[in-house]
Amino acid sequence: MKLKRVLIKIAFLAAIAPMDVFAEVTFKARLFSRQKNQGEPKAQVLLFETKKIYRTDADGYFDAVVPAPGIYTFRILKIEDMQDIKGSVDASGQTVTLYLDEGEDGSVSSPKSKVPKGTITVAAERDKPILSRTTIKYEEIKRMPGTFGEPLRALETIPGVVPSAAFGGGANNYVIRGSDPNSNLYLVDDLPILYPFHFDGLSAVVNANLIKSIDVYTGVFPANFNNALGGVIHIDTVDKVDKSQKNLIISAWSSSISYMAPTFGGKGYLIASARVGYLDRFVQGLTSALGADFPEGLRLPRFVDSQVKFVHNFNEHHQISFHSFYSKDDFAANLPAKYQNDPANDSTAAFAGASISSGQGFRTQAVRYTWKPIDTFSNRVTLISYDPFTDFNVSFGSIQGKNRASGAYNGVRQDAFWDPSKYFSAEFGTEYRQLNYYSTGSNIIQTDPNNLSPNPYDTQNPAFTTIPTDIKANGAYYNGYLTTKIKLGGLQIEPGMRYDYIPYVNNSAFGPRAQASYKFGQGTTIFGGGGNFFRFPLDTRFNKDSGNPHLDFEKVFKYGGGVEQLLAGDYQIKGEIFKQEYSSLIVDDPYITDPIGTNPDPYGRIAQPFIANKKLNYSNSGTGWSRGYELVLRKNSRPGTRNWFGWITYTWSQTFRNNNIFTPDPGSAPLSAQETQIAAQFYKNSKETLYDYDRTHVINMVFGWRWSQEWQFGARWSYLTSRPFTPIVGDDGGQFSNPANGQTYWVPQYANNPALGEYINSRRLKPYHRLDIRFDRFFNYEWGYVNTFLEIVNVYLRENVGGEDFDNTKPYSKTNPSPSPTFGTIPLPGGVVIPFFNVGIEVKF
Repeated sequence: MKLKRVLIKIAFLAAIAPMDVFAEVTFKARLFSRQKNQGEPKAQVLLFETKKIYRTDADGYFDAVVPAPGIYTFRILKIEDMQDIKGSVDASGQTVTLYLDEGEDGSVSSPKSKVPKGTITVAAERDKPILSRTTIKYEEIKRMPGTFGEPLRALETIPGVVPSAAFGGGANNYVIRGSDPNSNLYLVDDLPILYPFHFDGLSAVVNANLIKSIDVYTGVFPANFNNALGGVIHIDTVDKVDKSQKNLIISAWSSSISYMAPTFGGKGYLIASARVGYLDRFVQGLTSALGADFPEGLRLPRFVDSQVKFVHNFNEHHQISFHSFYSKDDFAANLPAKYQNDPANDSTAAFAGASISSGQGFRTQAVRYTWKPIDTFSNRVTLISYDPFTDFNVSFGSIQGKNRASGAYNGVRQDAFWDPSKYFSAEFGTEYRQLNYYSTGSNIIQTDPNNLSPNPYDTQNPAFTTIPTDIKANGAYYNGYLTTKIKLGGLQIEPGMRYDYIPYVNNSAFGPRAQASYKFGQGTTIFGGGGNFFRFPLDTRFNKDSGNPHLDFEKVFKYGGGVEQLLAGDYQIKGEIFKQEYSSLIVDDPYITDPIGTNPDPYGRIAQPFIANKKLNYSNSGTGWSRGYELVLRKNSRPGTRNWFGWITYTWSQTFRNNNIFTPDPGSAPLSAQETQIAAQFYKNSKETLYDYDRTHVINMVFGWRWSQEWQFGARWSYLTSRPFTPIVGDDGGQFSNPANGQTYWVPQYANNPALGEYINSRRLKPYHRLDIRFDRFFNYEWGYVNTFLEIVNVYLRENVGGEDFDNTKPYSKTNPSPSPTFGTIPLPGGVVIPFFNVGIEVKF
């Protein structure tokens, strides 16, 4: 009986087995784009139910097989994400059309994701000014060559924006239209961060996968931004998450991980990332592998950073969000005190025995509540806690001291947006900050800031003095702003104003500004504007002990205009002229004093609480100006296409500065202290010179092309006029030596006669230029993708230089100083040189 049942089962299985084979449905499918009116070629399609992957041909077709008729899920594997499309397969021989674009009646494309019920739309994309503003698309810059996957690094291809140093260490800030790189404003989701790049100059402080877009204001900027003389760089992070995503990136000198996920049924989302840098280990490992020596006692920079953003929508009227941004950098050098150092073999012989450590960082945290009672009005209230800090500990000749300083504040900010009609809109807001600044340890001051070559080993007249410091500054800071927009046809006028007041120093600033543009019918827009902009040093330079409590706001008057033309085929051309006039710039001033002031030495203050002619160290004597013009030719990328994109930018500019302080005439008889004080007050004879960061010509060419789902190629060529420098004309005769090893320390002497052609910043070296390329190879899977990449910097091995380098172990000669090479190539044993490169892997789940 059992055998009979077994035989029946076998017979039944044998009977139905052919049925599965004959039930298979063979069909043809086509991936089609309505926007491009063509099939999608060379795309990878995963048939989710069968786990088989197909590839479309040049017309978007592919042949597939399913076990039976029914509705199936076709997953389009894209580089950045995936798209699921439902398709109905009815019979063999059928052609199923899968539409990539928004579906119409009868289409089989899945509907667009809808905003969950109760989600608040805070505001539509508001019209942004065209004057001196550039918006960068994340898709175009994430994999730009020479950026190492850092979207912020791509900003140097924008006209008017150049890195403070050409490449690598030191290139951790931007010079915008000739302004001091420390006078820019950096914001993430309208919240402050202290700096954009880590010490290594290669890694940004914001994870690339969290960035949605970047707005760069190089000239006139709206009234809601404050405390900037240079430019404003505003980073918007991702503001919508439909599905969970994980991303892991491992490169030669850093690794990062990011996570995004919707929360509470799609009513909110969470994004988070963290990264660690290990450039020190990479470089030491590389030099060891190449058989080269690495300086003993030197540790290259390390860093960590993190970003967290949580958003929750209670309903269509109320939203709350939490933001946290953190970054920390440090490096150290503890050079051994070898008494018989050989300068030919030991690059640190002149600095033997020196000990240096430095760090910086910031913590920004905020809770934000948004209320939108009606479609035309919304109000946003933000509680902010901002804690930037710097620290150092140095022992190097007469440079002795350690310090930790912070410019922290807690505040509340309100921003309202009112858009009652298509003819008028307004933005207005207020802010209150409770300042909590401190500086503890010691403050190192150069005795004569006019001395371009102070000697740290001068024991007769030390070039540096150390003042014990224990400063705490608490006070309030208020500001308010108003911006209105008036539209009449193609005309748009945007007047605005802001007011800043700091009771602690009894200082205030009122900054009116305005922009206007007119758009003609055929894509032509003319624009112009101007205004007053202010900045106050939110640090301890204004404190009453080691600084100047009488400091005013620094000021710049910006104005300019231009024309933009949109052309067929996604092309765009734009030209702009500008000028910026600086006044009340804060400069080091060894002569400015108070007749009577508090003794800055906390120990000497016990016996002598007040001193005469107290040095204030800083004044508002600086002035300057910059002017230039910018040209842009751009081919924009179109979402969802594989067309190439790119741009060419050119900037011509001039930038000058004058500290307007007394400078002793070379060769004249020395003055007494009283005579010097009188001369400093009435004879401010310093000369207007080129600014340290002046670059006359800057050209950038960018090209990107993703020709398939598996491959992407990018190239970038940059050209920069070299920065000006002051020529070295001699040395001090080697009067002093390093006590740690007896090494004679030669101090360079710089050209300092304003009557001669060679003076401050009167020379330039050869221009800087390089070509960078990058290849990306993508492997697409049903769960995400893997991207491997190779980035080559300075392909044609240009020997770029960044200035002159004086070897302090040798006297002045025809070979000392010598041009200082910039980072960008890797020397190998045997004299072989290869381009600097970066390889890595990115995994997205």
